Formats: sequence, C-alpha cells, structure tokens
Amino acid sequence: MTGPKIAAVLMTLTLSAALVLTGTPAQATKSVSFQGFTIQVPVSWKVKKDPVGGLDVVTGACSKQAMECPGFSIGGRQAIAYASEGGPYRAGQPYHPSSGVMECVPDKRYVEGVAPLKPSRAATVQVGKGHPARFTEWKLTCQTKTSKPTSVAYTQRIWYLRKEKVLVVDQWKTPGLGAILAKAVWR
Repeated sequence: MTGPKIAAVLMTLTLSAALVLTGTPAQATKSVSFQGFTIQVPVSWKVKKDPVGGLDVVTGACSKQAMECPGFSIGGRQAIAYASEGGPYRAGQPYHPSSGVMECVPDKRYVEGVAPLKPSRAATVQVGKGHPARFTEWKLTCQTKTSKPTSVAYTQRIWYLRKEKVLVVDQWKTPGLGAILAKAVWR
C-alpha cells in the first residue's frame, strides 16, 4: 500500500472507532495557536487575525442582524490593555472595550444594558495543564437606544490567563469551547 492509501485506511479506522465508542463520528479538527498554546477546533471554524494582533474564530453563519459573527476571540496584551471602558481588563468585570455605549451582540438594533454587579458564574479553570485561568460568565441584557428594556440577552464568557497575558472572550456561548480550552497544549 502507498502512503495515501495507508492514510485513508487509518482515517477510516479512526472514524469507525469513534463511531463505535461514542455513537457519533469523530469531527475533523485543525490546530489554532496563539502566544505559546495550541487548541484543536473543528475544521469548519474560520480563524482570522484581528487588527490588534489577536485572533477571531468564527464558528457559524453570520447574521446581518448581529453585531458580530458567532464565535470567540483570543487576545493578548493589546486586548487586555483596552478591555474595560478603553482601559485595562479588570477581573470581575464584563469585557467592554469601548468607553461608550456598545451595540448588543446578537441584535445591533439595540445596545448593551447595564451590566450586572456580579457574574452568573466565576471559577478558576485550567486552559491546558498547569495554566489556570479566571473564568467568568455574565448574562448581559440589551435595551433600546432610549434605555427601554428588551427581551434580548446573551451570555458573555471570559477566560483570563493573567500570567500568560491571554484573554479569551466568547459572546455566543460557543458549545464545547470550555472543553477545547481545557485541552490546550502549551509549548
């Protein structure tokens, strides 16, 4: 057998084993690396550099109604330096890089409402072995531009690795992202 045929047989065996063991086919993944760590994400996710040196990972179809495409961002020093009202990230606060009113993530017709005083969840989690992160989850509501409440809300999740100077912000509650980050490999 030649190299390509062996690879095809091995892929078939891997997918078959995954189906037998889990009841679902294995999902093909690709590596995404940033500041010394690598995560494995589905090949269908699109990764692009952002203007300040971070990464935006788009996980689904974009909507004209939303402020941004579903996904998450991974940022470094620059993202941390401007993550809270135009100033540095403050642990225990939602991600809000603008010093003004921000559009509502799932529906740009609205703006972010007043952030809650406390996160809905907070914990120390691992982003790869031996790399603790402060995890916070916020339920953010949206309001009209004249400050009237709406039924639109979304969950913002943040993984902050202080020592490594990494900030992961997920405004779409991306399924499986916590598990993906927990399996990060550091060099």
